[in-house]
Amino acid sequence: MNSNNFDKEKKRLITFFNKKKFLDVVQNGTKLLKHSPNNIQIIRILGISSIQMQNFIEAEKYFIKLLLIEKNADNYYTLGNIQKKLNKFKEAAISFENALKIKPKFSEAHNNLGNVKKSLNKKDEAIYHYKKAINFKNDNIAALINLSTILKENNSYEKLIEIYEKILNLDPKNLKTLYNLGTTHLFLGNTSKAREYFENIIKIDKFNIPSFRNYVSTLKIDESNIIFKIFKNLDLSTLNYENKILFLDALSKCYFDMDKIDLAFDCLDKCNSLKRKNSSFSMKEQEILFDKIKSFFADISNNNLDFKDKIRIKPIFIIGMPRSGTSLLEQILSTHSKIYGAGELNYLQKIIDKSGLEKPNNIQDYFYEIRKYYYSQISQISNSDFIVDKLPSNFRWIGFIIKAFPEAKIIHIKRNPMAVCWSNYKNFFIDNGLDFNLNQRDVAEYYSMYLELMDFWTKKYKKNILDIHYEIFVKDFEANTKKILDHLNLQWESQLLQYQKTNRPVTTASHQQVREKIKMNTSVEWKKYKNYLVPMQEVLRDKNIKY
Repeated sequence: MNSNNFDKEKKRLITFFNKKKFLDVVQNGTKLLKHSPNNIQIIRILGISSIQMQNFIEAEKYFIKLLLIEKNADNYYTLGNIQKKLNKFKEAAISFENALKIKPKFSEAHNNLGNVKKSLNKKDEAIYHYKKAINFKNDNIAALINLSTILKENNSYEKLIEIYEKILNLDPKNLKTLYNLGTTHLFLGNTSKAREYFENIIKIDKFNIPSFRNYVSTLKIDESNIIFKIFKNLDLSTLNYENKILFLDALSKCYFDMDKIDLAFDCLDKCNSLKRKNSSFSMKEQEILFDKIKSFFADISNNNLDFKDKIRIKPIFIIGMPRSGTSLLEQILSTHSKIYGAGELNYLQKIIDKSGLEKPNNIQDYFYEIRKYYYSQISQISNSDFIVDKLPSNFRWIGFIIKAFPEAKIIHIKRNPMAVCWSNYKNFFIDNGLDFNLNQRDVAEYYSMYLELMDFWTKKYKKNILDIHYEIFVKDFEANTKKILDHLNLQWESQLLQYQKTNRPVTTASHQQVREKIKMNTSVEWKKYKNYLVPMQEVLRDKNIKY
């Protein structure tokens, strides 16, 4: 091809590119590239067209070729983005690092390198690069949002507030950030501050359902409440599924506050019924799971395994049914100087899901993998002597805990069965793994399954489990907390008397109760609604469970 024809075809190629005819670009450009293999413009056009066509494998080839000729920060940055799309995170990290060697203040490259580091589970490095991205470009909203996400995952709520406020300085009416900031204050116990944010959102977006739901959780609602008046006659048919269930849940809370019990149960039952129709939760699958767990441990010896690695941070597992008092107990214990309350962690669930429930050929190796993974995760959270994991449903994994962590402490908190079942039915859980609570009979059946499994664990590992009875504990929490501390080989500390003032995030449904003084007789409150809870009581009686 002579130079005139080449220039003519090249112009035609650029026209295709400008008109976004990317298939024509690729078909013609590959032919043209054979006549001029190192033509930077053609290689770049082919690479970008491949990106536009979602053909990232080809795009990577073109940008690797381009970088052999033209090493600059932008080309490395683009290659890193392509490799990220291909889930080649290690290669992407190298590409972004090369971009930063050439252009150290490249904010977007720092941000995307942070994303890659996060994908590689290097959270500290991810945070470092997000902060760099923001330092070099303080209006980099993508980096601010990415940093906020990772701080939220790390429960770094105080730092999170600073980042949300920076986002709002750039975008004052960013509803998502306003909502997140309100929720963060809620988790930190700054109830009145949280309420202000939810009120402001409703001023901007009159029928913002999530904000209405969070707003009503911050105070007792009465008929005169202006925001309640705005929402109470809202037409359900105008709402999507998510907003319907949130609205019904919020409205039921309002009516319970007003002692309008018929209306409250009408909304609560509709909310749970609607949620149940869309839930994939299966009681049958739970029965199978519980049977598998029992079968797995049926002939495993009670002797501790001998692990060569010694752990410095000891886990404390607070287990039981949801709404049994696990959050209160964690709040009290985490006030101790040597105990860090990490909340509900899903690390144990993750590694057991990965390891499976089939009998392994090598028991030692099986439990060592659980030990190694779980400890690697909690050791990134805190350097305290003890870390509390209060995921209630860890009651399913007691045997796994004992085998993988002979050093761990397990505290099982029991509560009146009807108090627990009623509270589960009444509360709205985001985690669909708790969807047994959407039907009165199901929640009582699940409670029965929990009791049976706890009976199985107790017979096998009684000496490893400290049982706490909620109703006894709250009558004299100081004396009973001292008994728990003795079990942990820790000394009493006077600040535990003011546990409700401990400034730590609580993200569970109990986030407000744990900041109040202990209330007596809460376990009998269900009796006020006993005529509405007949199916629940029938199941418990059929199972010979006293309440």
